[in-house]
Amino acid sequence: MTARATGKRFFEELDRDGDGQVTLEDLEVAMRKRRLPRRYARDLLRRTRNNRFSKSIGWKQFLSLMEQKEATILRAYTTLCLSKSGTLHKNQIVESLKGAGLPANEDNAAAMLRYLNADSEGSISYSHFRSFMLLLPSERLEDDPRNIWFEAATLVAVPPPVEISAGNVLKSALAGGLASALSTSMLHPIDTMKTRVQASTLSFPELIAKLPQIGIQGLYRGSIPAILGQFSSHGLRTGIFEASKLILVRVAPTLPEIQVQSLASFCSTILGTAVRIPCEVLKQRLQAGIFDNVGEAIVGTMQKDGLKGFFRGTGATLCREVPFYVAGMCLYGEAKKAAQHVLSRELEPWETIAVGALSGGLAAVVTTPFDVMKTRMMTAPPGTPVSMQLIVFSILRNEGPLGLFKGAIPRFFWIAPLGAMNFAGYELAKKAMIEAEKETADSLQEKKNMVGSRG
Repeated sequence: MTARATGKRFFEELDRDGDGQVTLEDLEVAMRKRRLPRRYARDLLRRTRNNRFSKSIGWKQFLSLMEQKEATILRAYTTLCLSKSGTLHKNQIVESLKGAGLPANEDNAAAMLRYLNADSEGSISYSHFRSFMLLLPSERLEDDPRNIWFEAATLVAVPPPVEISAGNVLKSALAGGLASALSTSMLHPIDTMKTRVQASTLSFPELIAKLPQIGIQGLYRGSIPAILGQFSSHGLRTGIFEASKLILVRVAPTLPEIQVQSLASFCSTILGTAVRIPCEVLKQRLQAGIFDNVGEAIVGTMQKDGLKGFFRGTGATLCREVPFYVAGMCLYGEAKKAAQHVLSRELEPWETIAVGALSGGLAAVVTTPFDVMKTRMMTAPPGTPVSMQLIVFSILRNEGPLGLFKGAIPRFFWIAPLGAMNFAGYELAKKAMIEAEKETADSLQEKKNMVGSRG
């Protein structure tokens, strides 16, 4: 097999989802499997990608990396005690260890063979060796290859403690909160229309006919608690999502990416939603016309239902939110990868937003029954006992199964832009913050260098 073919096979091994792009996460998994420092993954991506904004590398960039390092790696390989066929067996590895003054015994040699995935004959070829060396930073290639290989194969790596960068988590929370608050403020009228359809016996066309009576002011009723609730809950959710992903990757490094995203999304959604429910109750009671302003809604809810009234519909809300965000995040991630695979490049910002909108809209339609139940529970007259079971039986008896999907159309058009902002917009906003921070750091470093050169 040619050097190019073996290199392509190694690239495909790194590309875990087979989309033709090796991401930072792919490289980090490869480093963890080989007990190499995580920073090697960032270094490799930084040196190989097309531009500083790219988050992955393709085969062409990887091939260029191979060609740059080929001569150095080949020179390092020939310094080992090779057999006549140009391969390494256990005996040759023992001799190589002796020459480097390292513990030379069969156990260490066997560990080194296993580390580089020796073939069925128990030998290591140049392609095995090159795949390992390609992952190392250029400066490490100048070290004695026997030392590098021996350390990686025989020393037990002590994983670093899980450290969560407060700065990154805060950036994620701020990006998520701002994206959600902005989209909520723009699309609140559509949400009001959805709520009025779900809380009444009106059909969507009948509500459209009544829009002149409702007016602009009526469509924006409940916007203050809606925006505050979305900012706080979505900010908290995205911050916890990033922190949970980091912990899961450290604790369970072999866990598939889709499972990491699902578990992180599950944990973060429950906590984020719990914060938003009181705001959601106030918002929907204002939208349905039960109260005229926020102050009246707070006092009225407290007088009739007590503190628990602010948490009406919690069960239905969680039944809606958890599947929505878990399915939405996974669908967004997989759809983005599929689009990148088809286009064989990174997505443009507008393409990322389109994928986010479609993912959010589809997830919204699927979870509409829980949204209907939540709306009916939250807009029930204050003091009236309600439950999910009673609401479901009432809808099925009086409106039929389709009653559970009331408001699905406005919900799709309301959530699709929210999905674009919350899924894609959050990612783009966070990337912009990180890039701005990098530019600031680079600028400061450049100034320091200039001062140093003058001195």
